[in-house]
This record gives sequence, C-alpha cells and structure tokens, in this order.
Amino acid sequence: MLSELSYELSVLCKAVHHKNLSAAASHIGLSQPQLSRVVAKLEESLNIVLLDRSARRKSSWTQVAHDLSTVYQKGIGRVEAEVLALAEDREVTELHVGTLEGLSSIARDFTEKAFGQIGIKKLFLDVLEFESLDSQFLGGNLDLIFTVRPPSKQKFQRILEVGYQQAEKYSSGTETFVLSPTELLSVDKKEFENYDHVLISNSLAIRKQWLTELGGTGSLPTSAQKGKGRGHYSVFLFGNDLLSPRMWSKILELY
Repeated sequence: MLSELSYELSVLCKAVHHKNLSAAASHIGLSQPQLSRVVAKLEESLNIVLLDRSARRKSSWTQVAHDLSTVYQKGIGRVEAEVLALAEDREVTELHVGTLEGLSSIARDFTEKAFGQIGIKKLFLDVLEFESLDSQFLGGNLDLIFTVRPPSKQKFQRILEVGYQQAEKYSSGTETFVLSPTELLSVDKKEFENYDHVLISNSLAIRKQWLTELGGTGSLPTSAQKGKGRGHYSVFLFGNDLLSPRMWSKILELY
C-alpha cells in the first residue's frame, strides 16, 4: 500500500515542516485544495488523523503526521542511497523530460543532442503547465525539466541556466483579455472589468493565435534563446536528485 502512496507521503514530508495546511500550501507548490486532497487520501488509506481540525488550532499537524513523516523519510533515505549507488554503475538510455510550452524549442534541441551525443535511446518529452510540471518533477516522474522558476521554491543541487526568454505584450483593444491559468493567479480581478470577455487557456498556441489573429490584450513569451543574461527571464534545466550522476555529468557537457 505504501508504494501506492509514495507521492502523497513525499508531499507530507515537506508539508509538516510548516505550522499548518495553509502555510504548507504556500511553500510546497500545491494549492490548499490540492494539499487537502493529498492529506485526506492518506488519512483514509491509513485510517489515521494527520490534521487537528479544531477551529482553535487552525488545522495544525498531529503528532501522528510528524511521526509518519519521520518514518517515511528514514525509509526513503535508504532506498535513495541504494538507487544512487546502482545508478553510478548503470548506463541510462531512457529519460523523462518535462517542459513549459514556451520553452519547447530549447527542449527539442536538448532532445536532439541527447539522442546524438549522450546515448539516449528513448526520451519522453511532455509539455506541461507550471503546476503540473512542478508536481510531476517533485513526485519523481520526470528526470529533467525546463522551466523559468525553481519548482516549489525549493533548492535543488542539479540546476543549469541554459537560456533566456522575454515576454511580449499584445494589445489591440479591450474586447478580450487573454491569459494563462498561471497568470490568472496573479491578476487583480478588478482588471477583468476593463474587458468584455476573458479567455483563459493553458495552450500557448491558442493564446498566440487568438491575440495575433483575432486581437485582444495579453502577453506571450518569445521563443527561448540560448545564452545567459540577455532576457527578462532565465531558462533553467533542473535534474532530479535520483538522476544518475554520470548522466548529469554528460548533460552538463552539452552546454
């Protein structure tokens, strides 16, 4: 059963370092409803109580939550050590890579190099939104990700700046406000009053087509460029801690 709950348990290990549910959600890259569902699944599956939900305590973590986190971390620490030891001696021929849609050109170039220069036979390349990219990476489902910000505000040992990107603003009237789900989270809702319609899409292609062909107001990322320090946003390549050290060294040689 625990193997089926590995993602949820890894999230709990990060969450219990913060005093309550809302504080944890703001630091580990999940929304509060998402974190609530993770906790609820653990409680139901293991028949335990992880949150003290009394109004006075503001949903603080129970001692059981801290104990479960400690036990799991001790176990996973041993597993990771064994996996890393094995990884040192085996040749990696398959990679799982995630990227933001606006960074797809850099991810495509990396894929070409991975096939031609470092011996990769099979590469899964998924285009994801920020939230999914972070959760899939933190859950261990992706070996590498191309992004413009650190996943969940955490520090990672394997990080490489590989390029830069700029945001290009489009404005041809106030009929339609076009933005991504990520942009939606930071927009003042009063701004919507200035437009007749609001289009929210996680597809960069759809947003670009709408703004350039039908008009409206919004911003689009330009194609990511190689190099450092010349754009508004740095493009980073993050490597999972469980990625073979030998493979990470090969990847560094590509840049």
